Amino acid sequence: MSQTVNANSTTLSTTTNKSAETIAHDQDLLGEVSVRSSVKLLISFRKASTLWRLWFSSLYFVSRYNHLHPPSLSGLLLVPKYRTKKDDQIEYICLGDQNESITPVFPFEDMTNVTLLQSCNGLLLCCKGEKYYVFNPSIKEKKLLPIDFSPVSPVYYSLVFEPSISPHYKIIGLTKTRKNSNSMYKIFIYSSESNLWSPSKAPEFSAPGDIDFTSGIYCNGSVHWTKRVKRGLYFDIEKETINDMPENPRQEQCSCEYFGHSKGYLYCLFTMEGLHHYELFEMKKDYSAWDFKCKIELNELALHFPKMSMKTYPRDPHFMYQCHVLSVFRGHNGEFEEIIMSIPGEVIAYNCKEKTSRKIYKSRKSEKEKKVWYGIYQVYDFVESISPVSFLTT
Repeated sequence: MSQTVNANSTTLSTTTNKSAETIAHDQDLLGEVSVRSSVKLLISFRKASTLWRLWFSSLYFVSRYNHLHPPSLSGLLLVPKYRTKKDDQIEYICLGDQNESITPVFPFEDMTNVTLLQSCNGLLLCCKGEKYYVFNPSIKEKKLLPIDFSPVSPVYYSLVFEPSISPHYKIIGLTKTRKNSNSMYKIFIYSSESNLWSPSKAPEFSAPGDIDFTSGIYCNGSVHWTKRVKRGLYFDIEKETINDMPENPRQEQCSCEYFGHSKGYLYCLFTMEGLHHYELFEMKKDYSAWDFKCKIELNELALHFPKMSMKTYPRDPHFMYQCHVLSVFRGHNGEFEEIIMSIPGEVIAYNCKEKTSRKIYKSRKSEKEKKVWYGIYQVYDFVESISPVSFLTT
């Protein structure tokens, strides 16, 4: 029986290899077959031969594939805020079918001294020491960025990548114009197409002293900065202009617990000490105002997930619930929003429309560590992508 199986397997393998060679040498046929394939399948194709790797990394194929497959959130990367060699594990939360999804792979064996800075539609920006890299965790490719300008102060970087529009990415570098200046800034732009930095046409501009430039959010052609200020700013990349965002919808004593985007929409989520709910807002497309979307009652949520209730006696009204907002996910055509939150040892999703919740992930950490698990991670989107960080062929 085993010999028959081996013989059939050999025949099948030979036939498959011949078919693969035929497809590999017929780029039209290869293109039609592969452009409809999943990222997971394409990555396995890339490993089959050098010819296939070059083809699937070509500017022509990647541009066509990305145009047909707009970026979609695959999962979340949870990076410990306080990292040591003992506790350096980056947690990955898959938001789709695990059997059909890929697991992100990082380009450095030791990630202890690597700081993730930004994620954008499949690419990530990181630094290791004084060196900055763009890498794709789907295909484990990285590129060292040139730094050929001399800033007088630390630079805040934002990664910009819109694969359905262009296969090339940009880096927005923002720095103070004078070392002793507290509020005047200048923008530099790096283009992966030219591999060069250039000063932006935008003039120097002032900014509130407490604006958070470390967490720029790219959405709809602009990079946005806000969080702890009354009114945020955004940089229109095509026009190269700095603009004001509308005032935050909640001001006095409220804190912005989350600022991010999903499916081309900006979201912010507010709460305050002693408040038993979150309030979610969505930015209007014309930037005229923030629209109220929903309220998440934490006391009702705690009935389904008792772990999120604090066990302090007497109960402190300022610290009643252990939960941390990781992301906001916008459903197809905006028919619902899901708030993804971490609680001790678990990650849950709350559906704003149906007012239902579900557990989507259980931490690998021990029971002893779970009690402090929530709120100790920085969160980065993971989007499956075949986009190389630099093109070898056209």
